Formats: sequence, C-alpha cells, structure tokens
Amino acid sequence: MTSREWQVIAVVLENCWKGEWDEARAAAYYVLLEPFEAADVERALHVLVRNGSPFIPAVAEIVTAIEAAGRVSVPTWPEALRQLRRLLPRHSRDLEAGLEALAAVHPLLASFVAEYGWRRLALEPIDDPDHGGAVLRRLELSWREHVERRQERERHGLALESVRRRRLAGPRRLDPAALLPSPPERSA
Repeated sequence: MTSREWQVIAVVLENCWKGEWDEARAAAYYVLLEPFEAADVERALHVLVRNGSPFIPAVAEIVTAIEAAGRVSVPTWPEALRQLRRLLPRHSRDLEAGLEALAAVHPLLASFVAEYGWRRLALEPIDDPDHGGAVLRRLELSWREHVERRQERERHGLALESVRRRRLAGPRRLDPAALLPSPPERSA
C-alpha cells in the first residue's frame, strides 16, 4: 500500500468511527497495515462497518477481517448435501474421479466422503419415506463433527488429514511359525 492510498484509508478510519485519531496512531496503523493491499484493507473496513461497532477498529481486527476474506468458506450442510447428491451417482464406479470432483468443489467434501466411506454414504437410505429424515440428521451431525475437527486441527496448526487412506482388509492371519523359537545355530 502506498502512502497516498493510506491517506484515504486514514480519513475513512478517522471519520467513520468514534475514538481519538492522531498522527501517532495513524503512523502506527500505517506501519502495521502497509504490507497489505489497499483494496484488501478497504474490503475489511466494509466488513467491520457491517459488524456495527461504533469505535475505531484495532489493527488486529482489520488484519483478522483481511485474512478471513482470503479463506474459502466452509459449505453449509444443505450445500454439502446438494453436491454429494449431484456427484455420488455420477462417479459411482470410479472412487478416485469422484474424490477429485468433490475436492474441486471443496476439500472438506472429499475428506468427509473418504472418512465416512464412499460405499457407505452411497447406500444410505436418505430418500426413505420412513427413516430418511433420521438418516439425514445423522449425516448432518457427522458433517458438522468432521468440519469442527478439521477447523480445530487447522487452528492448532496440525496437519490436515489426507483424502487417500490405506484401507485395511481385516484382521491379519496369524503366522504360527513366527511364534516358534528359532533353532539354535550349529557350529561347524
């Protein structure tokens, strides 16, 4: 952001909110907001105006609004369900292509389907007249738990789960030969 662009933003900050605004405060704000684009700062100020606080926003509030605008919003459950209903039948035989299509819409959709299970999700009786509502509610709760877990991991800076997981085929067959002690070595 240039100093000329900053002057416009400083005038907006000074005149649109209550609070003291002096040269020292303006200089401090400029130092901290200079790395951001002027258009991003202006968008953040528009968001903060809509929030309704009557006082001059802190630099931290402005930066948080800038960063929040850059994030892709998480689909709501109705949006997620609409995409799942649209993409599951199209890719019923090709799991990889289906996960790629879901990831193109939103990575959370792909990770949800990978975690819940493609086949299990495809076989859920969501259109059943007797029990479809209960199934949809259970799926919605699973979606919300998945989103919360993912956001919590992101908030703590942990690695996000990958979509591709190794699938276990079931319990392994016991190798009885591994239980026997090895024969003593013969010296020659």
